[in-house]
This record gives sequence, C-alpha cells and structure tokens, in this order.
Amino acid sequence: MEKRILVGITGGIGKGIAATGAVRIAAEAGNTIDIITAHPDIWQGNPHVNKVHDWNRMEYLHEKIKDYDEVILQDPYRHSKFLLSECDLTCTYNYMVNEICEPVAPQVFLNKAEKLYVEGLLKDIKKPILAVQTNGGLNEGYAWNRDLPLEEAVEVLNQFAEEYEIIHLRNSNQLEIQGIKHTAELNLRQCLVVLQMSSKRLLIDSVYQHASSALGLPATVLWVLTKPEQFGYELHDNIVCNKPELKNMDRLEQLFTGLDMSTDKCPFGQTQKVFDTKKIVESLKQ
Repeated sequence: MEKRILVGITGGIGKGIAATGAVRIAAEAGNTIDIITAHPDIWQGNPHVNKVHDWNRMEYLHEKIKDYDEVILQDPYRHSKFLLSECDLTCTYNYMVNEICEPVAPQVFLNKAEKLYVEGLLKDIKKPILAVQTNGGLNEGYAWNRDLPLEEAVEVLNQFAEEYEIIHLRNSNQLEIQGIKHTAELNLRQCLVVLQMSSKRLLIDSVYQHASSALGLPATVLWVLTKPEQFGYELHDNIVCNKPELKNMDRLEQLFTGLDMSTDKCPFGQTQKVFDTKKIVESLKQ
C-alpha cells in the first residue's frame, strides 16, 4: 500500500545524508516522502523527495501531522538496531523507514549552475585538488572525539603541497590552517562541489565523509572515538586513532560513547600523537 510518509532528521548534516538512501528506497516503492530537517540544503534537487520542511519554521507541525499515513521522528542513535551494533547508520535509517535491515548508499544531487560557479572560482588552479576536513560540527575549537589535530594535519599535508592544491573544507568559525586555500566563504553545496572536484580527500567522521560516499568518491577517513563500523563506509580507507595513553573510565560508562567531546574526558596525553601520520600519508598516496 502506497503511503505518505514524513521523515524527521534530527542532528547534523551528516545524519541527513546518511538517510538519503533509505528515502530513495521508500520512494521507489511508490511512497510519497516529505522530509523535516534543520539542514534542508542537502535535500535540494533530490528526485525522491516530495517536500522538505525546515524544523526552524514548523511552529504548527502538529496541524500537519494528520496529513500523513506514517510519521518517523525517531533518532537513529537511540534505536536498538544501532545501539546494539546490529545496523550501521544507513542500515538503521533503512530499517526505520522501510523495515529493511541492509546498509544502503547515500545520495547527494548537485546542479549545473553550482558546478559552473565553483569551477569559475577555482579556474586558476592548475594542480589536482586535495580536499581536507580537520574539524567538524559547530565547534569553534578542537573536538578531541573526532577532529584531526592541526599539527598532525600539517605534517601530512606537507608531503603533498608541491603536487596538489590543498583546499581546507571549513566553516568560518572553525580552525584554520595558515597558508592554504579554504572554503569559509562558500556555502555547503558549493563546498560539496569542491569535494566533487578533488582528486584526493582526507576527512574525519563528519559531513564530508558521508558526502564523499554519496558522490562515490573514495577518501581517507580518520576515526577517534566514533566507529567506522557504525558511521562509516567500505568505500573509504578508514584509519583508527592510536591507542590513548591515559585512562578515563567515565567516558566508558555511557550507553552510547562517541559523541561526548568534553575536554576533561580526552584520553590522549599532551604530547601524544592522535594518529599515525605515516599511515595517513601512505593511504593518500595509494
């Protein structure tokens, strides 16, 4: 039976990208899918979606609920399939929306005008592009639970500076690597075009590793406390951090670890390297 379904996406942009595959399957089954999200940009141009609502403009959501046959507002992070590691993030969305317990590739759709605009901005670049994301989310500083320390990023990127044009994927409020191009003045979708234009990609567990998978672009993806088995993709070369030197049992007592970035819970010593930079370089050279 065909249904009209409202799917609510809570949290960050990456979670929304991870949901796109499940939405495609539901739409191809003949259902009409509406989305409500705080990040509508990633759904722009998506042919599998009927309408996209903004959480910030839905004061009267309760009046619209009755128009749907099914409403899915559950956070996948709190679903038993995800918490018990039975499903990764895309699989959890697929189970929530379609009752299918299988991972599904995400999708992002970019348009011609966006492509030509960014190509115009980068027309003077003659070398292949190496896109790098070191910091994620809305954090103004360093979030130890998933970020790449800038000194370790510089150590890696120095190996590629002559052959590649390095472009730092970052928001205006995020940490900056001096001396390289960055995307602080571009919007999200323009940054996705930069990602699409890149020849190599060094990413963390944030929006661009989801987007890279959605665009079919292999990347070297770095993992600190979150797990590639839950949040990542086989397409990428996933590199896990070094074993922390310090003990911190408090962070291990949570029901779901991985999202707490409190500085007092960081288990890495002051002089310890979070990642094996030689391993990262080797991955990028493949």
